[in-house]
This record gives sequence, structure tokens and C-alpha cells, in this order.
Amino acid sequence: MNLIIYPMLGTTSQRAMVRAASKFGRPYTYRPRGTLLNRLSKETGLSLEEVKSQIERERRYLLKTYK
Repeated sequence: MNLIIYPMLGTTSQRAMVRAASKFGRPYTYRPRGTLLNRLSKETGLSLEEVKSQIERERRYLLKTYK
């Protein structure tokens, strides 16, 4: 898979994106902030919905490869 969004993220956002579990083994849900979505939308030229769906696809892919 071609990662588009992941290389554009900062270190903290990259770590949050590949985090699978939070404290005490509870599943972690990644929710990107609005400012991040706006920045990525401007840099890539995609709409906000397209950026969200691309992030979801890349996160699913990364979680499969890290596990």
C-alpha cells in the first residue's frame, strides 16, 4: 500500500496512529484533531472526508503490519 498521509504526520501523531491499546489493554480509538485534518487537506488537495478515509485505510494497514 502507498502511504500518503503517514509520512506527513509528526512523531506524536504517527505513534498515536499505530497505537492499538491504551491503558490496561483497552482498545485505542484514533481520532485526529480538526487542525490536523485541515492541514492535511490543504497539503494534499483532498477533501476532509477523503483525508479521514485515507487515514482510516492507512491505520488499518499499519496495525496489520505491526501486529
